[in-house]
Amino acid sequence: MGLYRRTRPASEVSTRFRRLAVLFGASGFVLLAISGWSAWRAYEDIERVTFGDAVEAAENLATISAAEVEQLRAAEDAAEQAARIAEQLELEQDVLAELERRRDQFDLGPDAVEFPFVSSPDLPDDMFTSYLLVGVEGGVRADAIILVLMPQDGSTPLMVSLPRDLYLPNPCTQRYTRINAGLGGCKGYASGPELLSLMVGDYTGIHVDHFARVDFNGFEKVVDALGGVEICVDYAVRDAKSFLDLPAGCSRADGFQALAWVRSRRTQELVDGAWRTIPGVSDFTRQRKQQDMLFKIVGKLNSFASFASFSEVARSLSDTVALDERFSFGDAVSLAWNWRGVRSTDVLRINITTRDYVTKGGAYVLLPTASFNERLALYYPTAAR
Repeated sequence: MGLYRRTRPASEVSTRFRRLAVLFGASGFVLLAISGWSAWRAYEDIERVTFGDAVEAAENLATISAAEVEQLRAAEDAAEQAARIAEQLELEQDVLAELERRRDQFDLGPDAVEFPFVSSPDLPDDMFTSYLLVGVEGGVRADAIILVLMPQDGSTPLMVSLPRDLYLPNPCTQRYTRINAGLGGCKGYASGPELLSLMVGDYTGIHVDHFARVDFNGFEKVVDALGGVEICVDYAVRDAKSFLDLPAGCSRADGFQALAWVRSRRTQELVDGAWRTIPGVSDFTRQRKQQDMLFKIVGKLNSFASFASFSEVARSLSDTVALDERFSFGDAVSLAWNWRGVRSTDVLRINITTRDYVTKGGAYVLLPTASFNERLALYYPTAAR
């Protein structure tokens, strides 16, 4: 009797493969569910900030009594003095000397002067979905303020950095202050995110839908969780104040060096064997770096091949990022997915124009020289009012 291989009926083979497919499909679903649950739990650990209805917050601020306004102004004056001292300690002495030398060239005037261009006409709420991103380094003053606009008609996204020294009306103290002071809030009337969002809304004419705060002290953890970011420079650069130290060319920077790069105010480069300070470095230069870094981080979203990788990043964000109460897990996943692969060239970056100004109290601030709506209309004509 010869040897032979027993063959299974086609129907039995088909049934077996269907069972295996169901088994592997069920296993994949379970793994996906576990990863998704892990991502959701990690996301739920992220701090939430009070961010209520803008109209309600504005109505609350309108009820502040004159006596309370005086108390709030006194507290703000003390905070401003402390901020100026900290700023002087941070800036190099030669920079302060240059500011004093140029003082006579700046516009001087009393705080009671009404400035044009500090507000814009209100735009329809359904024109944009807006995200206010704020970077802080301890304290309650914003160090970086970025407004991201997603047109509801599917047009190209827009982004603008608002200088922290932008001088705008503050509905809490009912006088002009630097925009970054808004993050301190108005005790008993509006949280920091609410007050800052109202100031941004009055200036831009755009209602802020979502708010996110990033602590720069934990920023490097996020970059490290993403595997670092690439930074390219023509020459080796350094900054003793921020501990920046990068070689010429492109290199994979860890979180520490990435933070040093966006914080650097006195960047030096090595040219022909000698270190020289890069001319023209200002807050606007730092804003550009911050925007570029944001794009680099967004670009890393391409590595989100699964919920598991999202979970890892979400866990690193829990100690670094705070989100508004309305920012759901679904919003985060949708936003991350929509921004996968987005490059800096895919976003319109709005530039605002300002001029130097010295307040009655001697603070160096910036005044807008055109309304935000005018600047926005150059990039998104539909918004022109």
